[in-house]
Amino acid sequence: MKIAVDAMGGDHAPDEIVRGALLYRQKGGASDLVLVGREDAVRKLVGAEIPPGITIRDATSMVKHGEADAVVSAGNTGATMAAALLVLGRIRGIDRPALCGMLPTTKGKPACLLDAGATMDADEHNILQFARMASRFMEKVHGVDRPLIGLINVGEEPEKGGRIQLAAHALLEGAEDLNFYGNIEGRDVMRGITDICVTDGFTGNVLAKGMEGVVDVFVDGIRHDIFGGPLGKVAGLFALGGLAKFRSRMDYDPYVSAPLLGVAGISVVTHGRAKANMMRRAIEVAERAVSTRLLDALGEGVASAA
Repeated sequence: MKIAVDAMGGDHAPDEIVRGALLYRQKGGASDLVLVGREDAVRKLVGAEIPPGITIRDATSMVKHGEADAVVSAGNTGATMAAALLVLGRIRGIDRPALCGMLPTTKGKPACLLDAGATMDADEHNILQFARMASRFMEKVHGVDRPLIGLINVGEEPEKGGRIQLAAHALLEGAEDLNFYGNIEGRDVMRGITDICVTDGFTGNVLAKGMEGVVDVFVDGIRHDIFGGPLGKVAGLFALGGLAKFRSRMDYDPYVSAPLLGVAGISVVTHGRAKANMMRRAIEVAERAVSTRLLDALGEGVASAA
């Protein structure tokens, strides 16, 4: 397997991206990596002797031409999505692509938020397709058997929401191939009520970024307001076990990366702030997506629903 890594994408590129690729190989990653970017800058970071399983290349469209099985990028999400659509196209039968946002939950397992920002004006039929794609993704890449699906709404009752939410609820409820829970509210996402949370891209993007901001403020408050100063540092020693557990629960490095679903190729997007460990995890997600034949599962899911 060969995975192309966008060495120049992200806030900490190329340093952390290259470190992440090297870390992936050091941790026993079996796939060959192609670091795509400005060769002189990347080569300087890799070192004089390039490790086995890693090559450097100034190139584009490697996945389209069959030169790589997947691509991983921490670059601009909109640009990555546009490039994937233009170069790779959509899976036959998929009307609109979707961006899968993976979020930590209080149950210690990730929840898949779809769409997290790819299709802003999704209708009920798009949302139904999102649910089908997310189900195959969670089954194949995260090993969740018959993932439970919730429709993000303004209330739990079936009659809540606007026209699109009401129509989407009816379609999801009638889809025998899906494990539909019903409506969920924004507060339910990080509670892990369902494995998958579906909505349109506008709502999903606002929700995901709002949650990210709350977590950042919360973590910053713990660090400075509660455990800041001399007495706070002493208190922190007593609370070290709990803090470590909390940090582990809120750590989204292992699963924040996800493929653009609906694109006819494996194109994994990770956080723009990705550092080495997150990039390593993103490469692992790409590897699992290829090895479990995610694209075939997505296509079969659409065909079986036709």
